[in-house]
Amino acid sequence: MNDRSYVIGRKGQIQLLDKTTSSKHAELAFMDDRLYLTDLGSTNGTYLLNDGKKKRFKEGYIEMNQIVSFGNYICSVKELVARAQIVSII
Repeated sequence: MNDRSYVIGRKGQIQLLDKTTSSKHAELAFMDDRLYLTDLGSTNGTYLLNDGKKKRFKEGYIEMNQIVSFGNYICSVKELVARAQIVSII
């Protein structure tokens, strides 16, 4: 999965079917065995959750154990990676 990227959102390769998630909300890129997340100008924002607090996130490297929010949709980075692997197989 090195050097691949996936759009996250209602109409992305990694689909999040939530009305607060934009059609093309964010992009998850696998670069040199690291994960890079970029908000694509979404309406309701991308956030990192730490200790129950949301922090707005525009772009940067993220860790596998990080919890993220796309609008009101909350998931783990592990879930996103698993879904990206499924997309790669199809």
